[in-house]
Amino acid sequence: MNPGIVDPPTVDSEWSMLQEPTINGVRVKDIRPVVTGDGCLTEVWRKDWDFDGLEIGQVFQRLLDPGAINGWHAHIVTTDRLFCAHGRVRVSLYDGRRSSPTFGAVWQRIIGAERPALILVPPGVWHAVTALGQRPSLLLNLVDQGYDYAAPDHRRLPLDTPHIPLRLR
Repeated sequence: MNPGIVDPPTVDSEWSMLQEPTINGVRVKDIRPVVTGDGCLTEVWRKDWDFDGLEIGQVFQRLLDPGAINGWHAHIVTTDRLFCAHGRVRVSLYDGRRSSPTFGAVWQRIIGAERPALILVPPGVWHAVTALGQRPSLLLNLVDQGYDYAAPDHRRLPLDTPHIPLRLR
């Protein structure tokens, strides 16, 4: 029998994720829902988490159809905080900051209602979000700066860009 390839561990004995972000400045806050008598309560943001020390300038939601991909995009000054409130998504990151010690690094994580997490995406880190499964996904973004209608802080690349060594399809 072929011994195959052994899976690396992904969680510890407390079911905490072991996969730390490999991109400088990216942070993840795993969140544990509380099952209640009538459902489930999940915190999305608390100031006392001291997650990043930044303000919240705007909160918006994005509904993604099954299989939809939103990306690649990056910001010059805005910090994103991504949270999947419904469904399941894969967050894909690429460090495009030439001055970063992790320039060129890629990182991915699946988050959703079953395993909620808040992911901090610093300026200059390219990111894409893919909706997984057969139902729509609802992504929340708690940005540190509100959208500037006159001068959007948004840069985009096509999904199949040769500048990012990660294929989303």
